[in-house]
Amino acid sequence: MKLTTRTIGRCLTAAFVALFLGACSTANIGGIQNSRGVTLDFEELRLNPDLRYWYYNLQNDPYGVVGLERDYRIDDSPLWQPVAPDSPVLKKVVGLVRDFPVPGSSSAGFHITDPQGRVIGVWYSSLTAGITVDPATQRVSISTALPWVFSDDY
Repeated sequence: MKLTTRTIGRCLTAAFVALFLGACSTANIGGIQNSRGVTLDFEELRLNPDLRYWYYNLQNDPYGVVGLERDYRIDDSPLWQPVAPDSPVLKKVVGLVRDFPVPGSSSAGFHITDPQGRVIGVWYSSLTAGITVDPATQRVSISTALPWVFSDDY
């Protein structure tokens, strides 16, 4: 194949478009970082009163707990229930997440980070999670595995 100016130009344009689209698609990717300190805080019920909390799923069958800085909100979903940091319900939910992890797993704590790597909250669960943070709206979306769908243990 003979390399012409036109061919090189097309290749460079395609590479630029691929890089641009890749950057756009990861602009709102947040992260989670495993933290022994967060795990201990949840296990010992040392809950930060400055965070807003939600639990995932039913009060008697929760799969995780998230705490976010006050400016942030969890994405709207009927599976997320808000709960006050000093409420007995939150302590009960944390205990259930701790004592009844999904089969083959254990519950652990994580820092939640925004796309720039700044810690904006905590996550406690036995489920793996993917985090998306929209800095413009300060909405956080947590995607989890669905073991109850793919496992005979449920």
